[in-house]
Amino acid sequence: MNEQERKAKEHGLNLIKLEGDVGIIGNGAGLVMSTLDVVKDAGGSAANFLDVGGGANAEVLSNSLQIITENPEVKSIFINIFGGITRCDLVAEGIIDALGRLDVKVPIVVRLDGTNAEQGRKMLADAPHPMLVTAETMLGAAEKAVELAHGGTR
Repeated sequence: MNEQERKAKEHGLNLIKLEGDVGIIGNGAGLVMSTLDVVKDAGGSAANFLDVGGGANAEVLSNSLQIITENPEVKSIFINIFGGITRCDLVAEGIIDALGRLDVKVPIVVRLDGTNAEQGRKMLADAPHPMLVTAETMLGAAEKAVELAHGGTR
């Protein structure tokens, strides 16, 4: 287990380090696995597999972002959340809070779908951050994350 995986485990997160440059945060192992595939289909490669499960609150997102951004290989981050039980407005609140706590140096692409997704996307739009980009579809978000990881513009 490497240092990044050890830190994640200390915070109750499931992280597996991979060799790519797009950091991945998702809720649910199936969604995270799909996200890895879509990033690959978009021409990129994942730097990690990180499943936050159902607890995508501010603390979990802060811890996840901090751990992922400690990897110097990460050039962008793709947060992919499907709100079933998890409410996307609370996820958005967590992302906004996490961005307030951390000095994030890489672009973050967020895709919210499911329960209160529209409200969550509006919250992110109303609290703009220079490193934050939203996308409505999983493929669109993956393409944007890969573009940004490879030096593209917002």
